[in-house]
Amino acid sequence: MEPQEKILKTSLELFFKFGIKRVTMDDIAKELGMSKKTIYQFYKEKDDLVNQMCEVELVKHQKKFDDVITQAKNPIHEIMLISKNVTEMLENVNPMFFIDLQKFHPLAFKQFQNFKDECALKDILTNIKKGKEDGFYRADIDNEFAAKLRLAQIDMLFFGNYYTFDKISFTKAHELILDIFIYGICTIKGHKLINEYRKIKEQE
Repeated sequence: MEPQEKILKTSLELFFKFGIKRVTMDDIAKELGMSKKTIYQFYKEKDDLVNQMCEVELVKHQKKFDDVITQAKNPIHEIMLISKNVTEMLENVNPMFFIDLQKFHPLAFKQFQNFKDECALKDILTNIKKGKEDGFYRADIDNEFAAKLRLAQIDMLFFGNYYTFDKISFTKAHELILDIFIYGICTIKGHKLINEYRKIKEQE
C-alpha cells in the first residue's frame, strides 16, 4: 500500500472511531508509526487531509452504489442492497464524525452535500421511476418530492441534533428511517416483495 493511501485509510479509521475533532495529526502519526513530517509531505494540514479523504471515499461509494444498481434484480432489491452497504459502513462510525465534518471542515462537508444532492438524488429518482413502472411504488407519489425527502432523512440522521444514540444505535436509527420511507412509497405488491426479501410476515 502506498504511503498516501495508508495515511488516508488509517485516518479514516480513527475519525470513524473517535470523530474528527478528537483525532490529532500526532494521533495519526503514532497509529501509523511514522513521523508527522512524512504525513505533511502529502497533506498541508489536517483540513487538507480530511478534504482529500472525503473526495476519495465519495468516489469509492459512488462506484459501490453503481455496482449495486447493476446487480439489483429490481428497484426494491436495489434499496435493500444499498441499505445493507450503508448499515455495514455505519456500524463502524461514531455519529460525531458527521457533526465534526459539518462544523469544522466546510469544504469536505460541501463535497458530501454535492454528492448527495447530485449523484444520490439522480440514483433515487431513477429508482423511484423504475419502481413505479414495475408496480412496486405508488403511482401518486411525486418523484422529486419523495427523492428529496429521502435526502432530508439522511441529513436529519447524520447532521441533526434529534438523536443521542444512547437508547437506539446509529445503524438501527438508519434502518428505521429507511423502513418508514420505503414502506410509505410502496404499493401492496411492493410491501410483499420487501417482506419476501426480509423473510417476515407483515402485521395486518
